[in-house]
Amino acid sequence: MNMSITQIMIGNLSVDYAIPLVAEALGMDDDDIKVKSLAETIHRKTEGNPFFMLTFLRSLYDEKLLKYNFGVMKWTWDDDAVKTQRLSQRMWHMYLSTR
Repeated sequence: MNMSITQIMIGNLSVDYAIPLVAEALGMDDDDIKVKSLAETIHRKTEGNPFFMLTFLRSLYDEKLLKYNFGVMKWTWDDDAVKTQRLSQRMWHMYLSTR
């Protein structure tokens, strides 16, 4: 089997592009003030790296800081808890290796 691998370099997202990324991942509107706040926090912690943004979002779910509320049929989170959440050690090592 003969395969070719193509590398695509993408830069970090601005916060204006981070908001729709987080909104899409959560199936929510990007004009929702809570989504904007969450996206801005994630952007600040990851410097807008899309891979780390989505990985951090997943870690919020894994740590039960991001929960789906079936009563209102949307994702919920505590902004203060998210703001104090750190990148996991594994994510931090991956992040440093990209620098």
